Amino acid sequence: MTSSFHPTRWTLVLRARGEGDEAKAALSDLCEAYYAPVVGFLKREGRSEDAARELAHGFFESVLSGGLGAPEPGRGRFRSYLLGALKHFRSKHRAAALAGKRGGAVEHVEWDLANDAGTADDALGFDREWALALIGRALVALEAEEKPERFRVLKPWLNGDADVSQAEAARELGMSGTAVKVAIHRLRVRFRELIRAEVAATVGDPAEVADELRHLIAVVGSG
Repeated sequence: MTSSFHPTRWTLVLRARGEGDEAKAALSDLCEAYYAPVVGFLKREGRSEDAARELAHGFFESVLSGGLGAPEPGRGRFRSYLLGALKHFRSKHRAAALAGKRGGAVEHVEWDLANDAGTADDALGFDREWALALIGRALVALEAEEKPERFRVLKPWLNGDADVSQAEAARELGMSGTAVKVAIHRLRVRFRELIRAEVAATVGDPAEVADELRHLIAVVGSG
């Protein structure tokens, strides 16, 4: 890790292996940020919204208490860690349910964060919702930085959904056409910066940021 790379929430967790108040707070923040992909993963298995949320609550309790193993340096990205932990938690939950039906003890399940059983569709759906959650966080951060009216008018240009011309936007905002064009460019640049910052907060090494970005762009594009 380069000396110029400032610690992120995930690197703080990895360095402390989940121990210590700072690492636990960082892990809690990350779990809260990516709650939706976990619920979505559990819903795709046929659970109701309420059942998925209840199980997700139990999952995050296990993660935060260390019941699913401490994060380790070398494990890489928080997305991979959380998906591996979720698959393991699902396996334990199924084993417990099966044991309850049989009246027997729960069988111990060994696991590996990167290779727990699951389908490619499991990972693709999770990663797509992860990417959308990450983009949503960046969008919220961008909105907080901008003037409300300007953001409302210019936001559609972030993803190409604008149904009015830049000239109309300029009239609505009382700006020149050139000023609106510049404002849209700056908004897009800042949005990309914020997305990159969100990605950086979930990887263990700055060298992984570009690859993680490419992966998330690809899974969103495949939807």
